[in-house]
Amino acid sequence: IRTMKIILADDHALFRQGLRTLLEPLGDCLEASDLGEMLDLLEKHPEVELILMDLKMPGLDDLETLSQVRRQYPRTPLIVVSMHEEPEIIQAVLALGVSGYIPKSHTFESMRRAIDLVLSGSPYVPQEALEHPATTNPATIQLTHRQKEIHALLMQGKSNQEIADTLHISLSTVKMHVGMVLEKFKVKSRAQLMALGQSPLL
Repeated sequence: IRTMKIILADDHALFRQGLRTLLEPLGDCLEASDLGEMLDLLEKHPEVELILMDLKMPGLDDLETLSQVRRQYPRTPLIVVSMHEEPEIIQAVLALGVSGYIPKSHTFESMRRAIDLVLSGSPYVPQEALEHPATTNPATIQLTHRQKEIHALLMQGKSNQEIADTLHISLSTVKMHVGMVLEKFKVKSRAQLMALGQSPLL
């Protein structure tokens, strides 16, 4: 009988143990406590059919890193399991094309249903993502031509270095423009900016 391989990536051993108990009936669970270990497992086991990973673990600093993992393994279903329940963070993570987002406050039964949904080919969006934060209406914001270019690249999840390379400008210039774009949208982070792009205001 063919059993599927599942990667559980979280720096809390106790939480991995809980997930393992939940998922062992589905297949073989491989554990990783940081991003490096997870990438090693993916290289050794290209046949992995599901990844469950924490949003904040050693090696995973920001959404850019998550975006790179997604680009590297686009066909492997990836579910983020995180303690963060802010709508803008969930929306920004889902915007990167992950298969689902499960807040850690959910019951294991609810997690199992979400995982079954993803394995059947449908994305899982938690109720928390549908609560729209009060934000500035993006349609009313005036940007310069350069800021529009940078905003578009930020919405694609590009890093400062990638933006600098694309537009042939210096890294310090990019950082300055990124700061101004965030200020105009009244957000503090790229995650919040990306979440705005997914909002119904646009």
